[in-house]
Amino acid sequence: MSNLDRDLKLLTAAVLLYAFGLGLYLQLLFVYALELGASRFDIGVLTAVLLASTAASSVPGAWAAGRFRLKPVIAVVWWLTVPAPLFYLIAPTWPWLVPGLVLTGLSMSNNPAMKSYIFLRSEEMRVARNATLVYGSYPLGLIASPLLGGYLADAYGMRVVFALSAAFYVASALAASWLSDTPDHTADTPWSIGTLYRNRRFCRYVTFFLFGFLAVYVGQSFLTPYLAQVHHQGYGALGVYASLAAAGAALMTPFWGRVTDLNGARRGIAGVLVFVAVGSALLLVGWTPAVWGLAMFCCGAFDALRFVTIGVVSRSFGGVPLTWGYALFDTAMGLPMAGGALLGGLLYQTAYSLPFVFVIAVVAALPVVLAVVPRDVACEPA
Repeated sequence: MSNLDRDLKLLTAAVLLYAFGLGLYLQLLFVYALELGASRFDIGVLTAVLLASTAASSVPGAWAAGRFRLKPVIAVVWWLTVPAPLFYLIAPTWPWLVPGLVLTGLSMSNNPAMKSYIFLRSEEMRVARNATLVYGSYPLGLIASPLLGGYLADAYGMRVVFALSAAFYVASALAASWLSDTPDHTADTPWSIGTLYRNRRFCRYVTFFLFGFLAVYVGQSFLTPYLAQVHHQGYGALGVYASLAAAGAALMTPFWGRVTDLNGARRGIAGVLVFVAVGSALLLVGWTPAVWGLAMFCCGAFDALRFVTIGVVSRSFGGVPLTWGYALFDTAMGLPMAGGALLGGLLYQTAYSLPFVFVIAVVAALPVVLAVVPRDVACEPA
């Protein structure tokens, strides 16, 4: 951290403050929606709104990063996040949560501009290290804040949590607004979208991860509602479980990313999938808080799978710029993300355990696919 320049330190602080504000309520929000009258299926609808907004923001974000000066793009999008928890605070019924979820999803459009900003503010040999330091502050915020959010929700109610979250969002946006401007945006080399569509390897990656992301999003949004409704856990306990899930993601992401780099994506992706299955199974069969805590730690692999995927799919972009390659991949993943949330809602409405049974079935099949298909389909380096 001490080796970062002033602006990258500010960006790191902005990311940390944003993550802390988000983590105060992220894993508690859908339990709160149930209190506002949402049905079990409505949880899937709300999740689908968030994920569809996230996917829809990828391409506009990449376009803005290549067309406009980066500091104004980063600052404007950051300020758009500030009203999100205020919609939750004033919500009399669960549909009022929708505008806040849309704003949260749209805030992800900042990723291309942020990655470009880090590149321009870094020496050539320190780009990867600096990016790791800046983005590494995000899971740190998510580990600590659920503990505080759960305590405050138990003691004073969720509206106090949302008010505090908004304060962190304002502090985060102020830090982003103090960044120095860059002399120019980053220019893309000429390319066409047909370049990716004709890239068989990219299309195979998309096909494989459609099923991986489907499994993640069928189950992930129902982890804390399941603990609340089936095991009768309150906000304080849910904050602890959410913190354990974030810690699991923070530890598993670099570990399995390293395994992927050293031993190939078959082993890296398969290892993450094993933890997804184990966490889901423990959630279903465990009957003590200790086992539920272990289950949530393992369920950190839900996030780890997405993060490890970032390093795998970049191998298929060819001549397409990274910002656009990721943007188009993220857009393609919008279908299993939003569709998985809706399917999860239907399954959860039918029976509390069904989303996790579905997750276990899918992730049990995917390592078999990795074992039998050719190397390029299995996301291995050529």
